Amino acid sequence: MGDIVLTSPIIRCLKQQTGAELHFFTKKAFGAVLENNPHIFRVHLLDKNMPEICARLKQEKFDCIVDLHNNLRTLRVKRALGCDAWSFPKLNFKKWLYVKLK
Repeated sequence: MGDIVLTSPIIRCLKQQTGAELHFFTKKAFGAVLENNPHIFRVHLLDKNMPEICARLKQEKFDCIVDLHNNLRTLRVKRALGCDAWSFPKLNFKKWLYVKLK
């Protein structure tokens, strides 16, 4: 849920600066956090069936994807949808090294 909270300013800025119709894809457990966000047109929830959600997302015919999580799951979605995509480099390995080795 922390990632959702941290990305909320990005969602607001994207909407204000572009006027785009923004959709948000997250795990079902976090859907309630986003349902009243006025900048999000639609929240897509991941349940256990990844191929099914990818098929539903593909029907939306998105112009582009902004991937703020940058993990294997979102990589799978980006490949399935085949549209332009931008990812945020979270530097997970560097963060891990910093935590483990100080």
